[in-house]
Amino acid sequence: MRYNYLKETPRWMIFLLLVVSLFAIVPILNMIVIGYQNLTISFSPRLDLTQLGQFGDFFGGHTSAFAGSLSLVVVLFFTFHQSKQQRVFFLSQQADTLRTTDRQFFLEGINLITQWDIKAPGCDQCMRLLDYYGRLALISEDRELLLLLNTVITAKIRENLEGKNGSFKVTNYPYACEAIKKIRPLREADARAQKASKSKKVST
Repeated sequence: MRYNYLKETPRWMIFLLLVVSLFAIVPILNMIVIGYQNLTISFSPRLDLTQLGQFGDFFGGHTSAFAGSLSLVVVLFFTFHQSKQQRVFFLSQQADTLRTTDRQFFLEGINLITQWDIKAPGCDQCMRLLDYYGRLALISEDRELLLLLNTVITAKIRENLEGKNGSFKVTNYPYACEAIKKIRPLREADARAQKASKSKKVST
């Protein structure tokens, strides 16, 4: 994504840069006014060293003040945005690291659910783990966690959540049931996106 310098510059920063820029113009304006009124040195090749020194001091003193102020504006502007971009990059890297860590932890939980379900399909320990990781998936902003959770929901587990197997009731595992409700529209959306992608490839 392209970085928009003007859009990302706060109003106080714009105001500060404008003030410094106005002060930078003052020496140039002063040079023009004084030069127009008082400069009597001709551009003849007969100018002596004293006149040349005065001429250089006059223009050099004013232009250096202008250049110094302008340099200050540039340094302030780009230093501010460099610091801001570094902070955004750091936060992005930190968020990616946390997301990767959370997903790894979630995958370990999915593996536990699978192991318990293989030993005893739809057992109480399996259902409790499913409910716990269902809660984690619901409060997470990563939609992939719900789709990962869906990979371990077998027919036996679904029957338990529907209350078809004795003591297993839907009210005992509210987060797992809520997760199943959230998973359904995600799968439908993915199916529609995949279908649209295939039809687009066929048309092209």
